[in-house]
Amino acid sequence: MSSLHKSRIADFQEVLKEPTIALEKLQELSFSGIPCEGGLRCLCWKILLNYLPLERASWTSILAKQRELYSQFLREMIIQPGIAKANMGVSREDVTFEDHPLNPNPDSRWNTYFRDNEVLLQIDKDVRRLCPDISFFQRATEYPCLLILDPQNEFETLRKRVEQTTLKSQTVARNRSGVTNQEQNIKPQFFAFRWLTLLLSQEFLLPDVIRIWDSLFADASRFDFLLLVCCAMLVLIREQLLEGDFTVNMRLLQDYPITDVCQILQKAKELQDSK
Repeated sequence: MSSLHKSRIADFQEVLKEPTIALEKLQELSFSGIPCEGGLRCLCWKILLNYLPLERASWTSILAKQRELYSQFLREMIIQPGIAKANMGVSREDVTFEDHPLNPNPDSRWNTYFRDNEVLLQIDKDVRRLCPDISFFQRATEYPCLLILDPQNEFETLRKRVEQTTLKSQTVARNRSGVTNQEQNIKPQFFAFRWLTLLLSQEFLLPDVIRIWDSLFADASRFDFLLLVCCAMLVLIREQLLEGDFTVNMRLLQDYPITDVCQILQKAKELQDSK
């Protein structure tokens, strides 16, 4: 580990040990990249995304509240109605005459459960796009929930629901449409939709994506800065786009050629400063 990297870690630790976090200072440090050592990135992201307040004294109670909220969400949204384990403190609710899987009443918990399946299926498709084969997405979290991690449980977890729903739905075709220059009928939504909705997670390797997210989350107008990052990506290959034909430009925008994300972020910062 270089002395410069050690110095950056010390700078973050200095900011994070204060009773009240200096948000502007943290944003300034984070914009240039957050070290991953000692859980610094995890903690910084929680603060930058307003998951944790700036007052350190309230972190323990806030985390406990958030985790209880998560468990409640699992019980209400993920776990199939009518199935529960008494030894986990969740009361069993059997199928009744009034509320059952075939109940057409809009207020029925079962009716809501089946409607949610469509949303959960789309979420699962998005998660699959985030390189699930990489070990990063296979690690256990620091807060596992026994309600869904116990392989012997009786719950119908999200994965089981998605697998069942997928059998009844058509596989999504991964149609990656490209764009051309103005004379070739440019339609930015053909490529920018994927860039924006997935926060560029399909355009770069995961470590580079995380580095981009450091800067996005650190910017007070993070989604405006995301637009600037996308503009910077176009500016950096401008000459190639102007010279290319329809096929070449499609390939460029579907398989972005520049891998140096620091160069892209620097150009985006220049665009931001020139506004």
